[in-house]
Amino acid sequence: MPKRLAILYDCPFPFIQGGGQKRLFEIAQFHLRNDWEVEWYALKFWEGPDKIKHEGIIYNSVGKQIELYDSVGKRRLWETIYYGTMIARHIELRKFDILLAGQWPLFHLIPARIFCFLGKSKLVVDWWEVWGREHWQNYFGIKGVLGFLLEKYISRITPHIIAITQKGKRQLQELGVKQSEVIFIPNGIDFAKIMGSTAKSKNFDLVYMGRLQSHKNVSHILQGIALLKDRGCSITFQIIGDGPERTRLEELTSSLNIDKEVFFHGMIESDMEAYARMKASRLFVNPSTSVSGSISILEANACGLPVIAYKTDQGVSDELIEEGVNGYWVEEINSGAMAEKFYQLLLDKNLGQNIKDNSIEYARRYDWSNIAGEYNKYFLGIMADANEKKAL
Repeated sequence: MPKRLAILYDCPFPFIQGGGQKRLFEIAQFHLRNDWEVEWYALKFWEGPDKIKHEGIIYNSVGKQIELYDSVGKRRLWETIYYGTMIARHIELRKFDILLAGQWPLFHLIPARIFCFLGKSKLVVDWWEVWGREHWQNYFGIKGVLGFLLEKYISRITPHIIAITQKGKRQLQELGVKQSEVIFIPNGIDFAKIMGSTAKSKNFDLVYMGRLQSHKNVSHILQGIALLKDRGCSITFQIIGDGPERTRLEELTSSLNIDKEVFFHGMIESDMEAYARMKASRLFVNPSTSVSGSISILEANACGLPVIAYKTDQGVSDELIEEGVNGYWVEEINSGAMAEKFYQLLLDKNLGQNIKDNSIEYARRYDWSNIAGEYNKYFLGIMADANEKKAL
């Protein structure tokens, strides 16, 4: 008899692009190939009936499609409450073996836990980011205190939590989660797909790929390029992605007089197109100083690109970059330090095939076949423990 997995996340992949939902989708695909049935409970971001089957996954609409972000790119509080309320109507969720819930938008985890009390389901939370008090307050002002308290409470809602970075695992324990209740399973990539992509003919020195938000600090890259241009060193840069900061970044590009050096692609829907553009670069830059995902870093490494990132408590997790092997850390958080790192690396004649090969080999271990297999082992272990307890 097939085992049953339900995914709880408001944004269904591939109808809505994003790192979190892509992770859940890849996990689902692996389990479909390994004697599991998979259903996804999401807001209706697709056309047609409320219940459809796509690439083996049954997608269930729990509510209508609504705007996820406000005009400045922040998650709408109403949307998070709405999705949680809609999940509460689906009592059939008590009959699955595993409920795998994306951490955001938090409120849906409450009815999910109740369903586990009412039936046989076991709740597993895929915890992508720990914000903490400071980030909550920076994001929502005084209301952020309530967000922090909610995060702290929700982090203890189930004894089965998966952290995607070692840093995230430590942060969850600091929130009060028991060490035995959180495990680390990193992000994954489709390694073969990335290796099968072909570089574009137009080359750039630097590339960034991700959502354009203030804490991503893409402005530091632009300012660094301008500083080097003033020193007679011309560096080209391509930006893949969109977001609330795009207009401001385009204006900054013009004011710094680096329009000829910088190109904004916007959102690229095709993975293969994105990988092809990344491969036409020499270095990938991730200057985030706050909760940062790792998929783009792994994808860049698989494309043969070493990664430059700020070394900060809230940014890129330590285990993702091994200095001089698959990337480089920038110790000071400012555009001058970033520019100096660009200057050192792009003029380094030894920055060639070795670092490219090392980056690719580093990324190979993160293929989804390995990562999703860890989920399968974890789920089976939870189910076996439950059966043991039932037999006692």
